[in-house]
Amino acid sequence: MKKIFKILIAALIALVLGSAVGVGSALVAYDAVASAYSVKNGPWQTSLAVGSEDASLYTRASVAVHALLALRKSETVYYTAYKDDNGDPLNSNYVYRIEGKNPDARWWSITVYGADDFLIANELNRYSYNMNNVASNADGSYTIYLSRNQRSGNWLPLGNQSKFSLSLRLYNPGSTVLDNPATVELPHIIREGAR
Repeated sequence: MKKIFKILIAALIALVLGSAVGVGSALVAYDAVASAYSVKNGPWQTSLAVGSEDASLYTRASVAVHALLALRKSETVYYTAYKDDNGDPLNSNYVYRIEGKNPDARWWSITVYGADDFLIANELNRYSYNMNNVASNADGSYTIYLSRNQRSGNWLPLGNQSKFSLSLRLYNPGSTVLDNPATVELPHIIREGAR
């Protein structure tokens, strides 16, 4: 009886360890392959395969983990940023400003997400800006501020999140976006200093 019990315990330990190694290696491979196939443009990255039949298993896994669904590139190109223009990770201990102009798309939006990939709860229920609600500068450009503490103008609250990401969605993108996703002009993400 002791021998059977020892065999069962050993099998259970092997099953738990094997599952942990399998899941861990899959997550590492998914992150490595998904980032290797993405197009980088300053602090932003995208994959034009998102939402298409050509998307690899790793791209599909990335969409499943970080988003609910994805449209084809002719409908929407999704850019994500986890870092600022200097390559430093986005962190709510700092104040950021996003500076940009209307990109080549029928409609666009910039949304801030917490480390859990969900919207950051705030009293204003403000999670994003888009081409219809952002206040523009005299030259047609815009500036959006990100910080924990309220600011005047276009402001996105960071709440109590330590890390966050940004999503830039370009709906019905024009040919300059589709032909040159790595070089098309996108908004800058500039860290100003401590909050």
